Amino acid sequence: MKFNYVIYMKIVKKVILLFIFSITLLSTFLIPRTYAQEWVYDGVDTENIPEFSVYPSELYVFDPDSGVPPEIYYQIEIVRGDISDPFMMGNATCVWGNAWTLNTTSGARTLDTADAIWAYWNETIGYFSDSYPLIIPVDNGTVSASILTNVNTYLELIVSSTGGSFENQQIYPSIYSISHWNTSNNAFLNVNFTSDGILTQWESYLLPAANMTLVSQPAQLPPVFSFTTENDTLTVNVTDIDLKVAITYADNNNDGMIDTAYEYRIFYNSTWSSWAAVPPLIDFDLGSVPAGNYIVLMEVKNMYGITQEQIEIEYEPPGDGDGKPFVPGYPTLFIAIAIFMGISFLILKNRMKK
Repeated sequence: MKFNYVIYMKIVKKVILLFIFSITLLSTFLIPRTYAQEWVYDGVDTENIPEFSVYPSELYVFDPDSGVPPEIYYQIEIVRGDISDPFMMGNATCVWGNAWTLNTTSGARTLDTADAIWAYWNETIGYFSDSYPLIIPVDNGTVSASILTNVNTYLELIVSSTGGSFENQQIYPSIYSISHWNTSNNAFLNVNFTSDGILTQWESYLLPAANMTLVSQPAQLPPVFSFTTENDTLTVNVTDIDLKVAITYADNNNDGMIDTAYEYRIFYNSTWSSWAAVPPLIDFDLGSVPAGNYIVLMEVKNMYGITQEQIEIEYEPPGDGDGKPFVPGYPTLFIAIAIFMGISFLILKNRMKK
């Protein structure tokens, strides 16, 4: 059979095109996908970044206590969280933020790094970060032994990247700590976290890395508040009344500003009102009710939680205090009759003179 070069080249071209198409199609399944899901600051409705104990807008302050002037602090500002693939290893829950240098003497605040990734967590792939493990994930709200194992693997990478290694290492799940050390030259690395995954201390010897201690972190407190009527009395004689709310304002996210993002709702007559910003006075109506005592529930929320309080309002319709229409007593009635008769007598006497 005679070889046909033209037919052969057509077949080769088809095979190449098919191969390229197959590779392109296959690569769409191999390339990690970034899901369009992000957690950012949204006032009172801000959500906790999944698998972490931090919220967008929180500020963590660290004291670098080796080779740095004592007035210098580092601030780690949480900006957002998302599901993305910044390290090209697969999608993971990530925490992004800014790094600031704060001079406590002059008050100067300098942005060092913008939109850095402080934590990357995929339970299958593991833990990674752009820097020290300043924030690590939690399991049901607490750092687990398996999480510490993943973080320890990351610490080994950090140490090896500096050309070092340790002879011994130990994980302490009960105190959320990791230790690496050498018996030959006394070099060591101790890393301690809070139960909710925030670095409290990074201490090392013979390792080219600055020691660091957590100075402060957000309180993450739900609202503290009370409420009553405008006139501070719980006994009223009208059903349409004004309520006022007293909130204990605080810097709950440690950003240096007092938080004012709160919302309220009221439960009355088996119904909750819609969430709304807290006004100076809340217009509230008991409705068409008889005299009696009525429970009013109020909830106030911020990004960290919801607090509920209640008051009992006593309604006394205008009257004698027992809910009955006002009827003058005998002394008052007698005086009224006497006055009426006196006036009538004067009028009659005046007419008789005429």
